[in-house]
Amino acid sequence: MARRGLRLQHRIVIPFAAIAVMATLAVALVALTVVSQTLEARAITQVQNTASVISQSGFALNPTILRSVRQLTGADVVTYTKQGGVLATTLDERADQALIRTVATPTAADDTRGSSGQVIVRRMQCAVPCFVAYAAVATRPEIVIAVIAQSSELIAASQALTRTILVAAILSVLVMVLVSQVVARRVTAPLDALVAFTRDVSPGGSNRRAAVADDEVGRLAASFNDMLDRLDRSRDALVRSEKLALAGLMAARVAHDVRNPLSSMKIQAQMLGSCLGDQAQSRKLLDAVLRDIQQLESVVRDLIELARPGELHRRPTSIDAVVDDVLQQMSPQLSYRKIAVEVRLPKGLPAVDLDVGRFRQALLNLIGNGADAMPTGGTLTITTEPGADATTVVLDICDDGVGIDASIRDRLFDPFVSTKRDGVGLGLVNAKAVVESHGGTLELTPRAPKGTRARIVLPVSAAAAQEAAHG
Repeated sequence: MARRGLRLQHRIVIPFAAIAVMATLAVALVALTVVSQTLEARAITQVQNTASVISQSGFALNPTILRSVRQLTGADVVTYTKQGGVLATTLDERADQALIRTVATPTAADDTRGSSGQVIVRRMQCAVPCFVAYAAVATRPEIVIAVIAQSSELIAASQALTRTILVAAILSVLVMVLVSQVVARRVTAPLDALVAFTRDVSPGGSNRRAAVADDEVGRLAASFNDMLDRLDRSRDALVRSEKLALAGLMAARVAHDVRNPLSSMKIQAQMLGSCLGDQAQSRKLLDAVLRDIQQLESVVRDLIELARPGELHRRPTSIDAVVDDVLQQMSPQLSYRKIAVEVRLPKGLPAVDLDVGRFRQALLNLIGNGADAMPTGGTLTITTEPGADATTVVLDICDDGVGIDASIRDRLFDPFVSTKRDGVGLGLVNAKAVVESHGGTLELTPRAPKGTRARIVLPVSAAAAQEAAHG
């Protein structure tokens, strides 16, 4: 089994949490250092000032004043000579002998023999850590005072401050981790939903689509939906292509087996007709046979057209001329079926590159379908017009017949789909294939209040397009 890595939300949260921890620790360390240095500097300044004040007068030898200083500052004072003899102190000389010996050193007395008012501060171990400020008495340089300030309170304050900063830092980190977890979850939840949706998408296609929001993940979902739409269209096109390929294979076999005997039957029926003369009943039966043969020939033509798309032989042609030619050919049939034809073909339409034979067959199929949709007669309207962008020509074939059957509306251009009792469902397939092979489009839409419109849109010829561009 493949090893699974961290989830996306954890890959987002962990770096931020690590950065937060390091940043918080750095800030806490800097804060502790600054605060500790500040407190220490204040303590040193306090003992320096105390020592400086006492050394400037006769206070150094007055026990009462020294005790007052101790009450005000909390610092003990030892006044001694450079030989180590104690002259006055706030300490208990019997109980604090060791502290007095530690503080009252000749070395410190020698260090204070500089300029008047000089104060020297030393860190010492006085049972507890302490600061000791030394200064020589201004009027009697042989006498030195030592001001002792314990740093235990300073250490306790620093420790309390350290605990406070650490607790605040830990809480800040926890809050940041929780907030980043919530934010990361809000970011990754739509991604998880999209992943779950992609896993549920059926390989055979589905009408379901991912939820789209107004953010980056929403745009990703929209792109995924577009991809699904393209896949569905490609799948439909592939299915249709496979159907057409199968239909073409069947058509080639059927046409090959039927065409030759059908041609022989037609020739023999025509020869028989020439021999019958005026025998009315026999002539009527023979005409019926010939009509059936013509119907079979139409089916075979459709099969052949489907089986061999072949190479087009196109040339610039007036689409109006092709329409006129087809209507002239079908005029007797349309008149017999009581179908009136309205034609609106404006002059000056640009030429279209057409394989005239193929395109005529497509028009015959479309006009024949329109006529079949009006079994009791009606009006067939055929119009041409330039396209909206002047680079196309639009041909509309409209009938006022029964309209498009709702049961096959989505399968009009599939092979072998037809509502006609004697239809094989290849006419529209061939018509669409011919139009698309010319670079155009064919669509069938219902008309109001009834009927159907077949619209063909074809690109104008290259020469006509260049002429229009320079004109």
